[in-house]
Amino acid sequence: MAKNTEHILLILSNLPKNPWVYQMKDSEGGVMYVGKAKNLKNRVSSYFVKTSELSVAKKQMVGKIEDIEIITCKTEVEALVLETNLIKHLTPKYNILMKDDKNLAYLKITNSPVPEIIKTRQKIRDGAIYFGPYVSAVEQSVRALRRIFKIRNCRVKFATRKSISENHVEITDKAGKTLPCMDYYIGICPAPCLLHSEKISIHNENLDRLKMFLSGESGTIFTDLENEMRQKASEYEFEEAQKIKETIAALRGLHERQSVRDFVDGDLDICIQYEKYEKSYIALTQVRSGQVVGVFRHEVKPWIDEGEDIMVAFLMRQYLDQEDIPVTLLLSSEISDNAFGDFIKSLSIEVELPKIWPKKELLEFTRNQLREYAYKKELATLENKTLTRDHMVNVLERIGYVVPQKWEIVFECYDISHTDGHFTYASRVVIVNGKPDTSRYKKYKIKTLEDGMIDDFASHREVMVRRTLEWIREKNFPHLIIIDGWKWQLSSALSGIREGIYMASQEPEITEIPLDTDIPLCSIAKREEEIFIPSTKDPILFEHWTPELMVLQKARDESHRFSITANRSARTKAMKKNILEELPGIGPVTRKKLLKLAGSVDGIKDISTEELSNICTVSQIETLRDHGIIV
Repeated sequence: MAKNTEHILLILSNLPKNPWVYQMKDSEGGVMYVGKAKNLKNRVSSYFVKTSELSVAKKQMVGKIEDIEIITCKTEVEALVLETNLIKHLTPKYNILMKDDKNLAYLKITNSPVPEIIKTRQKIRDGAIYFGPYVSAVEQSVRALRRIFKIRNCRVKFATRKSISENHVEITDKAGKTLPCMDYYIGICPAPCLLHSEKISIHNENLDRLKMFLSGESGTIFTDLENEMRQKASEYEFEEAQKIKETIAALRGLHERQSVRDFVDGDLDICIQYEKYEKSYIALTQVRSGQVVGVFRHEVKPWIDEGEDIMVAFLMRQYLDQEDIPVTLLLSSEISDNAFGDFIKSLSIEVELPKIWPKKELLEFTRNQLREYAYKKELATLENKTLTRDHMVNVLERIGYVVPQKWEIVFECYDISHTDGHFTYASRVVIVNGKPDTSRYKKYKIKTLEDGMIDDFASHREVMVRRTLEWIREKNFPHLIIIDGWKWQLSSALSGIREGIYMASQEPEITEIPLDTDIPLCSIAKREEEIFIPSTKDPILFEHWTPELMVLQKARDESHRFSITANRSARTKAMKKNILEELPGIGPVTRKKLLKLAGSVDGIKDISTEELSNICTVSQIETLRDHGIIV
C-alpha cells in the first residue's frame, strides 16, 4: 500500500463506476501510469486488493503511489482515445507505449477530384478529411456509408488535367476494374468513372452529405433506416430487417461524438475558472496537434486575490519562460487586463471566446473536469470532518422535530433517477449517528409510471406510500426523512405518506395508526441548500460549511449517487438482455440455458467450447461469435 494510506483509501472510497481515465502519481506529482477503466472503482481498487495478480513492475509502482487523479469521460471510446493521447505525450514509466494506434481507426475522405471513403490507422497531413478515431464497427460502417450515400467503392485513380479553358477529370489507373462496375447497375454508385461532369457532380454532392453526417448533422438518416427496417419486418423479410438494424447500430456508433477526440487541428490551451464551495478552482486542457494531451486542475490558494486576477496570475506563470506555447488560447470570457493582453500578444497567442462546436465543446470538457475535481475535493473535506450523533441532534432541534434522548438517530434520504423516463428508480440511503449504514440502503423500482413517462412528483409519492406501509408494519420509521428536491417534491412525499397511512388503516391486522402531523419530513434544494418542511412556507437556511448542513448534504449526495447507480445497473441489464433476445436463431430455451450456465451475457464468453456445444448448434455458436458475445 502507498505511504499516504489514508489519502489513497479516501480516493478509493469515492471512485465512481464509470468509464474514466486515471493517472497514478508519485510523491513529486509525476505521472507514473495512465490507464482507463470501464468500471473505474473496480479497476483502480484492484491494484490495492489483488496485488498477487500484478506484475513485479506494477507492484513496485503501487508502493510509490501518493495520489490518483481521474479525468471524466462520457464513453469507453472517449476514455480509450484520451488514454492513448496521454500515454504518448507523458510516456509514463509503467506504461507500454501505444506507438502505432492499432487500437484506433479513422474514416478518411481522400483528397482526390473524385474522393473515396476508406478506413485508415494513421492520420497524416495529406489534404484529406479525417473523422474519428473509432474503436469498433468501422469496416461495417464504411460499407453502410457507401451504400446509403451512394459513394464509389473502388480504387480507381482520378486526376485533374488542366486545359486552356478549364480543368478536366481523367482516370490514371483503372485498378483492374471494368467501368462502370456492378455498383452502378444496382443503383448504389452514380458512376463518376464515366467522367460525365453531371455524374461526378452527383457523387461529390453525395460526399458533402456524408461529411455533414459524420460531423453530427444526421438529418433523417436514422428515421429513414428505421422506417425501412419496419417495412421489411412487416413484409416478413426478417433477414433484410436484421441487416438494416445492424447498419443502424454501426452508424450510431460513428455518429456519437467524443469530446476528447481530435476534432480540432493545431495547438490550443483551454483555461477555465470555477467558483464553488466558497473556493476558486482553475483548469487547463492542452491540445497539441489536434489531440488532448493534458488536463491540469488546481485549487487556488487563498492568498491569491479573487476575480480575474486568478486567471491572469495562473496564465502568466504558465507561459513565462516556457517553451510549450500554444497557438490559440480558448477562454469562456474576456480578460480586461491590458498588460496581460500585451503579454499574450508578445507570445503570438491568439485568444478566442468560442460560442459554437467544436471549440466550445473543449470549453465544456474542461469545465466538466473542473467541476468534478472541485466536487471530489469538497467531498474529501466533508469526509475528513467527522460527523456525529450530536450534529444530527442539532439538525432535528433546528428544524423543530423530536430529538430522541438515547440510542441511535436515523436519517433517511430519497432521490429519483431515470433515463428519459425509462428505468426509473428511487434510492434510500441511511445515516446513523453521523455515518452511512449501507446495510439499510434500498432501491425502489417505480411501478406506477408508464415506460417513458417523467414524473418525479408521482415517483416520490409512490416510494413514500411503500415506505410508510413498511414503517407501520415493521415499526422502523426514521427520526427524519430527507427528500432531494424543492417544496413541490416535499409536498408529493407528504401526500404519499398520508396515502400510505390511509392504506394501512384498511388492513385489519394493523391496530396502531400514527398521525401524519408527527412525521419528521424535510427536503433540501441544491441551489442555495434551502431546507423546507411541510409546516412552514419559508425555507430554513443553515450556515454554510457547518457540520449540521454537511449531514444533510452528505445524505443528499449519497442518495443521488445510489439512485444513479440503480438506474445505470437496470439500464445495463436491460441492454444485455435485449442483445441476447434479439440475436437471430437464439430461442428462449437456448437463452435460458446460456444464462443459467453463464450467469450473465458477459459470462457467456467464459463458457468452454465443449459446454457451449452441448447447448447450442453450430449456427447458433457462429451467431454468438458474429455478434461479439464470444470470441
